[in-house]
Amino acid sequence: MKLSAGYLYPIKSFKDFKDVDPISSLLSVLSKTQPNDRAVIQYLLVPVSSSWQKAGNRAIHHKDKDSTGAVQTNPYAKVIAEKIQYNGFKTAIRIAVNSATKERSDTLFYQVASSFSSFSNPSGNSLVFKRLYLWQRERLLNSMMKRSKRFMPRSQILNVEELATLFHFPTLKLSTIPSISWHKVILSEPPENLPIAEGLSDEEKEDINFFASTEFKNKPTIFGIKGKDRRKHIYIIGKTGTGKSTLIANMAINDMRNRKGFCVIDPHGDLCEVLLDYIPSYRVNDIVYLDPSNQERAFGINPLEVNEAHQRELVVSGIVAIFNKLYGHSWGPRLEYILRNTLMSVIDMPDATLLMVPEMLANESFRNKVVERLNDEILKSFWVNEFANYTDRLKAESISPIQNKVGQFVSSTVIRNIIKHPKSTIDLQKIMDEGKIIILNLSQGKLGEDNAALLGAMIITKIQLAAMNRVTQKEEDRRDFYLYVDEFQNFATTSFVKILSEARKYRLDLILANQYIGQIPEEVRKAIFGNAGTMMSFLIGAEDAPFMAREFGERFKEEDLLALGNYRAIIKLAIDSITQAPFLATTLPLPRSVTQNREKAIRSSQERYTKIIK
Repeated sequence: MKLSAGYLYPIKSFKDFKDVDPISSLLSVLSKTQPNDRAVIQYLLVPVSSSWQKAGNRAIHHKDKDSTGAVQTNPYAKVIAEKIQYNGFKTAIRIAVNSATKERSDTLFYQVASSFSSFSNPSGNSLVFKRLYLWQRERLLNSMMKRSKRFMPRSQILNVEELATLFHFPTLKLSTIPSISWHKVILSEPPENLPIAEGLSDEEKEDINFFASTEFKNKPTIFGIKGKDRRKHIYIIGKTGTGKSTLIANMAINDMRNRKGFCVIDPHGDLCEVLLDYIPSYRVNDIVYLDPSNQERAFGINPLEVNEAHQRELVVSGIVAIFNKLYGHSWGPRLEYILRNTLMSVIDMPDATLLMVPEMLANESFRNKVVERLNDEILKSFWVNEFANYTDRLKAESISPIQNKVGQFVSSTVIRNIIKHPKSTIDLQKIMDEGKIIILNLSQGKLGEDNAALLGAMIITKIQLAAMNRVTQKEEDRRDFYLYVDEFQNFATTSFVKILSEARKYRLDLILANQYIGQIPEEVRKAIFGNAGTMMSFLIGAEDAPFMAREFGERFKEEDLLALGNYRAIIKLAIDSITQAPFLATTLPLPRSVTQNREKAIRSSQERYTKIIK
C-alpha cells in the first residue's frame, strides 16, 4: 500500500472516527475469511530524522502569486501543520494472502486492500494499492519473512497518530465482530530461573518434565519442572474438560520416555487408554497394566499382606481409613473399634486375607481358632472377655454393619478375584525400586464407583507402605517414583495426609488432580495446601475462585481464574525448592507420534502379574 499524495498530507486519524473503531473495516473483512484463507498485514517502521518536519514547515510558509499577482498561501497549510507536530516513521504497509484457489486469493486480496479506503482523508491523503510484477512477489514475501527494508517506499512517512490509527488493540466497539480472540486473563512474567530446554545437555533435559509453554523473555518457550522440585508434590485443579487429564498424560509420557518409574490411577479409564498408545519399545517390559474388569485374568493384591511385623498397625489403619472414606455417613466409634480389632486379629493368621473378616465375625469356630493364636493380650482379652459376653442382640448390632460393608466387596466377583490371593502377584516395592510403570484402569463404568474407590484407595495405601519400607535404604539410593491420581477425591483417605507430609523423603512424589476443593476432606485439603510445592489452576468454579485467588496472592484475581480458556492454567511452580510467584501458561498438546506397542505391553504385563481366573 502506498500514499496517493506526498507524505506531508495526512490520512485520517482516530480523531476523525467518532463512533467506530478505525480498524473495524479491516477486521470485518478478516472475520469473514474461510478455513483455507491466510492473510498477513505487515507494518514495517523505520525511524527518520526531523528533516521531513522541516520540509513541512517550508511547505506551510511557501507563497505563490496567482495570475493577478496576488500572494497565495498554501491551502493545505493547516493539515500539514497537524501532521508535522508529531514524530514520524518511514512506513511500509505490506499485504500477502493465500487461499485454496487463485480466484479466492484474488478476491481476498482486493477485500483486504479495499478496507484501507476507510482511512482516506478528502482534504489530505489516502492509501492505495500498488501492484507488483510477478517476479517481485516472491522477493516481497522473503522481505516480509525477514522484515527486510527491501520494497520500502523512499518517501512514505506516517506520524505516530496515523500509525496508532492504523494498528492498535481492538476496543470494545469491535465486540460484535466475530472471530476476535479476546484475551481475558492478565499476562504475567514467569520466573527468571524458569526451567527451559535451551542451553541444557541431554542428561539435564531428562531431569526436567516439560509440560507447558509460556511467554518467556518475549518469545514462546516450553518449560517444565525439575525432578527435585517434584518431590514437593503437585496439585492440579480445574473443571472437567479444561485440560487436566491431557496435562497428566503429557507428564506421564515424558516420564515414560525418560525411563522414570510411576503409577497412574485413573477412575475413568480414558487416561490409561491414551498412555497405552505412547509406550516406547524400550519400556514394554516395564509396563504393569492392571485392569480389574478383565474377566479372564486377574492380578492379586492382598491388603493384609505384610513383610514386617511393625507394619501391621499401619496396614490395619490404612484399611480402616478406606472403609471410613467409603462409609463415613454411617460410621461410628463401635464399628471402627470392632473392625480394627478384627483386622488386627486376622492379620496375625498365616495367609491372611480380607475374606477372613466376615468369617471371623460370623463363624465362632474360626474365631476361636484365630484367638488361640493371638499373642497380643489386649486383643485376646477383647474377644474372650468382651465380645464373648455380648448379648446375641448386641453382637448382631455390632457385627452386621461390618459384614454389610466388608461383605459388599468380598461378595463382588471382581474384588474377590483380586483380594483372595494370600501372596500378591505384584511386588510394589520392587516396582518402585526398579522404576517400572503401573497403569491402573479403574473405569467406574465397568467396575462401579464403590469398587473403583476401594481398589484405588487400597493400592495407594500399599504404595505408601512400600515407600516407607525404603527407610532401610540410603536416601541417595531411593529412586523417585511418581504417583499420578486423577479425580483423587475418590480415593482421598488419611493416607494422603501421611504421603504429603512424609513421603518426599522416601521419594514418593504425588501429582493430584480434581475438579473442586469442596470434594476434598478437610484434613487432606489442609495437607495439600500446606505441603504442595507446585499448584496449577485451570478454569474453576465461582466457589473455588476466592480460595485459589488467595493462594496465588495479588497477581491474579478471582475473575482471572474464572476466565481461563481450555488448556490455559495459572501456575505456581517450585523451582530449586522455592515456590515462585504465579504466572500464566498453556499446557502442551499430546505428542503427535504414537507407538504400536499397546498389545505387546498388555500381553507382557498379563504374563508377569496376573493369573487365569478359575
